[in-house]
Amino acid sequence: MTYNLGVDVGGTFTDVIVFDETTHELTIDKVLSTPANPSEGVIHGVKEATEKAGTSVSELELLFHGTTVVTNMLLEETGSRVGLITTAGHEDVLHLARAWTPGPLYGWMDMEKPDPLADLVDTRGVDGTITSPAGEETEPLDEDAVREAVRELEAAGVEALTVALLNSYLNPAHEERVREIVAEEAPELPVSISAEIVPEYGEYERTLTTAINDYARPTVISYLEDLDESLGEAGSTATMNVVRSDGGLMSSQAAKERPVELALSGPSGGVVGAATIASKKGVPDVLTLDMGGTSTDVSLVEGGSAETTRQTKVGYREFKSRSVDVNTVGAGGGSIARVQLNGSLQVGPESAGADPGPACYGQGGEEPTVTDANVVLGRIPPSVQLGGRMELDREAARDAVATIADERDTTVEEAAQAILDIVNENMHGALRVVSVERGYDPREFGLVAFGGAGPMHANALVDVMDAYPLVIPPGPGVMSAFGFLTSDIQNEFSETYLETDDDVDGEDVYEELQALEAEASDWLASEGVDEADQTFEYVADCRYFRQDIQMSIPVDIENLRHEAGLAEINDDFEARHDRQFGFSLDAPLEIATLRVIGKGTLQGVTIDEQELHDADPSDAEIDWSDVYFDGSYYETPIYDRTELRPGNELEGPAIVTDDDSTVVIQPDHTATIDRYGNIEIIRGEGQ
Repeated sequence: MTYNLGVDVGGTFTDVIVFDETTHELTIDKVLSTPANPSEGVIHGVKEATEKAGTSVSELELLFHGTTVVTNMLLEETGSRVGLITTAGHEDVLHLARAWTPGPLYGWMDMEKPDPLADLVDTRGVDGTITSPAGEETEPLDEDAVREAVRELEAAGVEALTVALLNSYLNPAHEERVREIVAEEAPELPVSISAEIVPEYGEYERTLTTAINDYARPTVISYLEDLDESLGEAGSTATMNVVRSDGGLMSSQAAKERPVELALSGPSGGVVGAATIASKKGVPDVLTLDMGGTSTDVSLVEGGSAETTRQTKVGYREFKSRSVDVNTVGAGGGSIARVQLNGSLQVGPESAGADPGPACYGQGGEEPTVTDANVVLGRIPPSVQLGGRMELDREAARDAVATIADERDTTVEEAAQAILDIVNENMHGALRVVSVERGYDPREFGLVAFGGAGPMHANALVDVMDAYPLVIPPGPGVMSAFGFLTSDIQNEFSETYLETDDDVDGEDVYEELQALEAEASDWLASEGVDEADQTFEYVADCRYFRQDIQMSIPVDIENLRHEAGLAEINDDFEARHDRQFGFSLDAPLEIATLRVIGKGTLQGVTIDEQELHDADPSDAEIDWSDVYFDGSYYETPIYDRTELRPGNELEGPAIVTDDDSTVVIQPDHTATIDRYGNIEIIRGEGQ
């Protein structure tokens, strides 16, 4: 028997899921994260989950890992010291950045611009000129200056080196030569060249993205090597793949070379898993809600595919890296509630995290959190143990929420409900950003909710948005880890094109995409993907001529060879532009960038249909409890999700419990268990 395993390191919990390739059974587990050394929590979770599945670490065949190491490093500014070699006269590129300040009005007054990732003292300019747009060398690279710069920076103590020369995306020869010199002068120094990390126009974005790659690289190399060693000591011979920000996978070695691609590693897995489940059950258009202990990530899935973006943002910095288009808000189970000086209630973004955690964890936390409010209202019933093991301190939760009630002169229940109302509104706003603000009507989408806290809040949210059906997948608390098991080996290859549809035809674009496909195929082969398992997606980043708002348009490469090839791209672009902005222009279409996404299929998990049973769920009923809804208590049945069977129907209000998450079904709603074990919730008749 062989097994595959997915592990997702979050801010509060490390989630693990094991898939038995023979029986197709899934085993889930959650352990507290270890922020000081994330690999400790990973190893603990892997050992515990495999034991729970009745196997051992040595039986694992594939291991899929999502990590927040790069995310946390950027947010906390704890990365490596980076040196920068750039074209003489452009040493201030990271300081000048872009003319952007945060909203709302006068938001710039509170803005604290962080220091560039490569300090000026660690920046060197060297002579050498590549022209634009021809990409011709008009001044040779000053190799003596490069050698001197490398020696100075190594002696100064830089831990990684970024090479970003002007116009290198048109001709990488100078950057490649600098890398060769670095290998000669400082062979132990990690180095990245911008022509490989972001071979596109935009000097600042190209330099920043490459600097982020080097800022994270030494730590990621150390982390993955330690993890590989620890897994080996535990008996693992599994092939480890690391999850990329776009939901794809790459080898551990590739991740060490391009850690910038891991910036949104964890959140992407949940979206990919949700898209897989929703498509399987015939609901290809859904919004996703991933509410964990610290934050909530929301996204949009259209036609069974997660929306992606080329502009990834972590904290203040926005850089060029393909990622699932996720909007994040500081709303999680651990979000702390406080009464402001003006008497208003604020929930988040500060979180109690894993240590000490919410008051109900009994680990010393005293401030009221969203989880404490759910405990007070009975949404987490007395029979529930966190992760199936941790007893919740209900008196501590009530005492914590009582501090809010005292300050606002309300009952404890009213204070707890206010906490939930505010955190739900925060998540509602995030869902509007990825739907309404981009021209989508949420009433035309379903909602897939997961994360440890998502299923407790989703029914209230979907009721406001009218985004039915609401789907709660099996193992919602470990959905990101599940999503890793459904991912493919993946990478993107791009080039700046900058041609209008007046100047080129479909055949020209076809030839450029074929060249990029060859690069993608070579990379997939280096990752061990056979040619028969390789697939490719083609994308053109388009905009109106002399405009800068770009949209990524899928391309049918064979249609390019016909007369209507570019016309199809133009029509698709105008339809998307009109939907999002409400207008179109009488102007030529410019193709700014061409991209090819190479994928290698891995059979990480299989979702099987199950036989339908009758509607009666009484065999799964384990208790009754008073739960607070709409200003009063309801006597509410409690169900054990592991005992529910496909075909069972539950009338709200009801609570469904499991080791990894609790599902709240509101009054006047009906839930059905579908053939895949999902809980599908709709409004009751007449509502």
